[in-house]
Amino acid sequence: MRRAAVLGKGALAAHACETIAALTGTTLDTVIPNAVEPDWDMRLSDYVTERWPATRVLRSGDWRDLEPGRCDLVFSVLYDKLIGPELIDATEHIINCHPGRLPGYRGVRPVNWALRNREHLHGITIHVIDSGIDSGPILAEAVFSIWPDVDEVKDVWRRAMEHGRLLISDTLPKLERIVPRPQETSAAVTHFSRDNAGLGERSNWTRAESTGGSSVHGV
Repeated sequence: MRRAAVLGKGALAAHACETIAALTGTTLDTVIPNAVEPDWDMRLSDYVTERWPATRVLRSGDWRDLEPGRCDLVFSVLYDKLIGPELIDATEHIINCHPGRLPGYRGVRPVNWALRNREHLHGITIHVIDSGIDSGPILAEAVFSIWPDVDEVKDVWRRAMEHGRLLISDTLPKLERIVPRPQETSAAVTHFSRDNAGLGERSNWTRAESTGGSSVHGV
């Protein structure tokens, strides 16, 4: 029996748990919710505790609490920490679901940056985790239209989550048969938290909130 772990937050991570639990020969062994779970999305810790009482929930939010080699599959879904080589090197399949297109939108808040840059396409990507920031080979991606004159961050985020559910459902059952595709490093752009001031009116869920100085949203 293959053991799997899910790290992350919200309804998309919960969907990943459901998909993994339904895979033949796989058990959902461990879930590590982000240490601070958002109040605007499903609480992953509560959902897993109720849905799968036998699944271990590590509420520290720290990937280091997952023993290297315990799980054959580790899936990061909107997880808020970089995973280190101790876990990467000991895991057969260690993958991440990133709410942006790669390699052009690595790092934090890809939805916000895509609208800030007035893109007309955005996407959500499942890729292999390596030692870099969202730099591992691509397993699957979904690309969809966005309209920067009309869309708010919350609109594109919701769309990314909808496409993400389908992408996870389609990809995980085929994981053993998918050949990862290396990213084009010459096109890589990585956004860091220190760059957030450059988002301007796209720093929040809506442009009105950003102008009003409300709290920042994004990943």
